[in-house]
Amino acid sequence: MRRRPAWREGLGFMKRVTFYYVRHGRTEFNRDGIIQGGRVDSPLVEESVPTIRESAKVLADVDFARCFVSPLGRAQQTADVLLEGRDVERRTLEGLREFDFGGIDGKPYKGNRLAFARCFLRQDFSSVGGESGAQVRERVRRAFKKMYKESSDGDNVLVVGHGAYVRYVVQEFAKMTAFSRRITSTTMRVPNAGIALVVAVDGDFELTCMPVKAERFQRIVSNNTL
Repeated sequence: MRRRPAWREGLGFMKRVTFYYVRHGRTEFNRDGIIQGGRVDSPLVEESVPTIRESAKVLADVDFARCFVSPLGRAQQTADVLLEGRDVERRTLEGLREFDFGGIDGKPYKGNRLAFARCFLRQDFSSVGGESGAQVRERVRRAFKKMYKESSDGDNVLVVGHGAYVRYVVQEFAKMTAFSRRITSTTMRVPNAGIALVVAVDGDFELTCMPVKAERFQRIVSNNTL
């Protein structure tokens, strides 16, 4: 269902776009304890498909204008499941690629946990040849501005991406202090196939729901607490 065009006295038309961000399903690397960032990939495990279908069921009544997907295969596979039986325009967006963890990307957590934790807490993997958190935040800004620009007022947009990446969606769009954003993005759990919500009005983006499992997202929507 589309919203009517919004107007603000003295400023005219306001465009509102709602982004439903879904993390990919559980992968073989997730299962096997392998560090999985933007330069490596692994397929979904079969047991993750029902979890993705639960998210698809919760979103079944949302009229999506289009879907933007990370170029990585695990996100593409997840989008396949989410969009089963639906005629939704789909676009791959490089800006949604997962955080590049540099030289430890694709290595087991065992033996690399300390190096990963050190970089993760600093939110900077440039010391191992990867990205910094600031670079990922810039990618988040560019990607969401592009998706917003290519959308019309009232559009609902499905975004399929990654777990570390959405932490920088929190950093960029959550309406809280900078300190709270940093702590929240570092400590929150991001479930596979979890759903988050970002609402953009007149180019102002706000994260209105943190990434949560499908059943919790459904309760939040049912209680009209977004």
